[in-house]
Amino acid sequence: MDELARHLSLRARQLGLADLPPADAPAETLAELARDTLHELIARGLLPDPDPQPGCWSAPRSGLH
Repeated sequence: MDELARHLSLRARQLGLADLPPADAPAETLAELARDTLHELIARGLLPDPDPQPGCWSAPRSGLH
């Protein structure tokens, strides 16, 4: 299992989702897992950061230097 899958499965367990079918899981809890997943994907550079901070490694480099 890769690091991202391990991290997401741990987070799902922390949120109490491990023993629930997705259809029975509370929408708010699923939304929290989805937000955490998107944050991880952005932090790993797998998705573009919609709000990059100056100096953040996930932000595209400026062509000015």
